[in-house]
Amino acid sequence: MDQASSDHAPQPQAVLDIEQGLARLMGNSRIYFNALRRFATHMDAAEGVAAQLASGDHAGASRAMHTLKGAAGLLGAGEVQALAGALESSIARGDKVDTLLGTLADALQRVQLHIDAAMRDHVETSATRTQVAPDLPALLDRLAVLLDEGNGAAIELLEEWEAVLREGLGGAAWQAVSSAAHAYDFERAGVALQQARLRDAG
Repeated sequence: MDQASSDHAPQPQAVLDIEQGLARLMGNSRIYFNALRRFATHMDAAEGVAAQLASGDHAGASRAMHTLKGAAGLLGAGEVQALAGALESSIARGDKVDTLLGTLADALQRVQLHIDAAMRDHVETSATRTQVAPDLPALLDRLAVLLDEGNGAAIELLEEWEAVLREGLGGAAWQAVSSAAHAYDFERAGVALQQARLRDAG
């Protein structure tokens, strides 16, 4: 496959849609802006994947793009999310990805500028505002999605709504989900959550 066809970039997306990101976290601005801060750890993703591919670690490069895709999707960083998804697919097919990696590096710089601006404009109001607990089924659905994505925001969701989740799932089930998530074993946490929900539905 030639360079032009294999390095085809996805259609343009929003650099950072804060409203979309907040909606994915049910309006919880504290978790959202914490996730924005953590996204800085992905700024060298393009260079990291290039190094992994150069060393023959295609599986690791694919996992890195899958993780970036989930993290960007959580924030509403559609441009980076789309590029990471395209790269994940291209790597799996064995396509050349030099051009896509360069496009991703530029997109990451753009989203970082938007994140910096959002953080400057963000005014912390949690001390003066009572956080209203979301509907339990919606909260469990959001948690399940984050765990399935392997997204670290699942840990913050567990901590933020510990009382609600502990009561809704039961102490043992909540502990199983929480312990696995804090160990970054999101797959095991997702299975524990699914089992707890099935027990409740049964």
